[in-house]
Amino acid sequence: MIMMGLEFVGEIPFDDVYIHSVIQAPDGRRMSKSLGTGIDPIEMIDAHGADATRFGLLAMSSAQDVRFSEEKVKQGSDLANKLWNASRLILLKVADVAAEPKPVSAEDRWILSRLQGAIDETTERIDAYDFSHAALGLYEFFYNEVCDWYLELVKPRLYEEGANDDVSANLLFVLERTLALLHPLMPFVTEEIWSLLPGERTELLAAAGYPTVDQALVNAQAEADVNRLIEAVTSLRRYRDEIGMPAKVALCGRLVAEGYDDDLVGQLQRLGRVDFVSGSDEAAVGSLAIPGGTVELLATEGFDPAAADKKNEARARELRDEIARLQKKLGNEQFVAKAPEAVVRGEREKLAGYERELAALS
Repeated sequence: MIMMGLEFVGEIPFDDVYIHSVIQAPDGRRMSKSLGTGIDPIEMIDAHGADATRFGLLAMSSAQDVRFSEEKVKQGSDLANKLWNASRLILLKVADVAAEPKPVSAEDRWILSRLQGAIDETTERIDAYDFSHAALGLYEFFYNEVCDWYLELVKPRLYEEGANDDVSANLLFVLERTLALLHPLMPFVTEEIWSLLPGERTELLAAAGYPTVDQALVNAQAEADVNRLIEAVTSLRRYRDEIGMPAKVALCGRLVAEGYDDDLVGQLQRLGRVDFVSGSDEAAVGSLAIPGGTVELLATEGFDPAAADKKNEARARELRDEIARLQKKLGNEQFVAKAPEAVVRGEREKLAGYERELAALS
């Protein structure tokens, strides 16, 4: 290719040569027909799809030899399905408006700012041939931030007939650019969704320009505000699960925390399933720490704080026992030296998970 480039166009066709890692069988052996350890990519495509297989291979790429992971391919399949279903929801509900940034709320400013971060990080990672982090970073951005949070935050506005022009414009803007970011990784599903976007499109997504960062949309304050809200909602939901609170029963409490304007308080009540009261001197029966302060919990039907505390204390004892057992096990040098690497890694991840859960309970 170098010789032909010099001969026919007088140029060197490329400056970098990417040498990919060797993909081993899941058990660490080399893939071989004679050993029966080979994996036919066509079988992966038939089972999970071409986009999922491509995403999985990129997600497991590394500077070191890697073991083939069908879980990464399944992760790509999950992303393709999520991308299709979320796009269908958006396209069925948005108003007939142009795709453009029109932030009118904290969550709008947050997602538009986070999109700029995703563009910046993905571009940098692809330029550095860090395909694994590029793939997994986009998975996290779309699955978690776009779908799990932004779509949930704006659903009341999106479903409000005749009053959703701003959120429609933002959603289409974010979707367009997310498709462009994902296209090199998942070309088929992104091209198909691109063809369904409103407005006249005279070119394929493959020929469209790659997104660039718009510094005017970067908003650190909005990111801090909504990240605080997300942590608070997550804490409330976790607490409800821990005490077995019925889904239809709302907690009752007082918000004693800073950093939440009226709109964010409304979102916190809706997504955290809690009703805030003001002007009440009723004694609190418990408190829950959230970023910026606490939620003072008040007595309400369906909420037994004594039973909740007892349940949490029992779970905390279980966690402490498991943590002590795993610490002793991982402190055994013979176990760490002789056990398979995957087993040791799994035990360490289990220990870290138990420690996070205990910290949350505390």
